[in-house]
Amino acid sequence: MMNDIISIENISKAFGNHVLFNNFSLSIKENSIHAIIGPNGSGKTTLLRILTGLYDIDNGSVVVKTNHAMLLENDYLYEDKSGIENLKIFGLYFGYKLVNYETYAEILNLKEHLEKRVSTYSKGMKRKLSLLIVILMDRGIIYLDEVTSGVDPISRVEIRKIINELKLSGKTIVITSHDLSEVEKIADYISMIENGNLILNLSHDEIKGRSLEDIFIKAGTKK
Repeated sequence: MMNDIISIENISKAFGNHVLFNNFSLSIKENSIHAIIGPNGSGKTTLLRILTGLYDIDNGSVVVKTNHAMLLENDYLYEDKSGIENLKIFGLYFGYKLVNYETYAEILNLKEHLEKRVSTYSKGMKRKLSLLIVILMDRGIIYLDEVTSGVDPISRVEIRKIINELKLSGKTIVITSHDLSEVEKIADYISMIENGNLILNLSHDEIKGRSLEDIFIKAGTKK
């Protein structure tokens, strides 16, 4: 039985007079792909920022048992530099070396594009380069904020493939998404939050034979 690698217990977080989380609890298993879904403004990104320590909580406790890296929803790359130059620059900043990057670059279909300027990249290619940088940081937990948002279908397949490879290598992957079809294809566990509340928390096996979209809608109407 897998152990919890992240434990969130009864946390509260307010921004001014707006209370986003109130006695919110959630656990995430090690070496799993855990998707956090919900509409825009539901608290998905805020929760990741709490887990990474970017935001402090007002009450409760958060335990994260290993190191982490986070891919933000937007890509922050050096557009005037090539892909390989970006890998080197971020390597200096994050302290990783360019070891085995070609294997991951090939899975992401980036290898032949690394000598090109990032300004020539499509949205999907920029996402994959950002993901490659996060992978090379070699952290135990990888947070992916809307990783497939706005990318082409082929890039989505390649990103799913690399996420599965990361799980096989022992990583824990936490994904936020509002793309239910993507989540159904890849997640071991799915948690739905809305207005900072945990609406449902299911394993992939518990969803089999049912539409995640139908579950999502029913859960939203019952709250």
